[in-house]
Amino acid sequence: MTTVDHPVTPTQPAEPAIRGGWRTPAGLYRLISSPVLRAILGWDLPRYDVRIVDRRPGTVCLEVGSGGGFYTKALKAHLGNESTLIALDPSARGVDSLRRSLDTLPGAQMTYLAADGCRLPLADASADTLFYGYSLEEMPDPLAAVREAHRVLRPGGELVLFLWRPVIKRHRRRPIITTLDQLFERRRAAIGPQNLRLVYRKHD
Repeated sequence: MTTVDHPVTPTQPAEPAIRGGWRTPAGLYRLISSPVLRAILGWDLPRYDVRIVDRRPGTVCLEVGSGGGFYTKALKAHLGNESTLIALDPSARGVDSLRRSLDTLPGAQMTYLAADGCRLPLADASADTLFYGYSLEEMPDPLAAVREAHRVLRPGGELVLFLWRPVIKRHRRRPIITTLDQLFERRRAAIGPQNLRLVYRKHD
């Protein structure tokens, strides 16, 4: 059993800001997104993974760190055409490529933003769901990103995070989990051999 199994009470102080992790090079997106490679290695399958995201008509979902679109296509289909999906990534080239590949596909209405995940260009309480698919650990200031998620998410909204454990070791993960448990209500925590999946709800 790991420390993530026990929600941290709000009386525990968060640790100082921590450094960000390794950023996946854009050139690797196509390789690591290969369904054949991921099936061989037993990695994540997007169409199944996104079912953890609550699906409600009219949902505004922000995917922070859309990268090469590994989860974006599946999220678009899962949310349905009555919802809106905002794909946000710091790479303007990646965002443009994603727009070209997804705009003609059925599913949620799409918006694309080239922006910093630590300084989200959205108004307070403007999103129903925030989704981080192995992106939080790559950000330069993960704690700032968590606080921005809290600002942008509406009361009662859902925060879904997938973390890649080989990249974000326990000493880096602990202050992030502490901050999450202070700001949100934890609804679910699933620990795999290489990943950690967390679902939080913002207090009303």
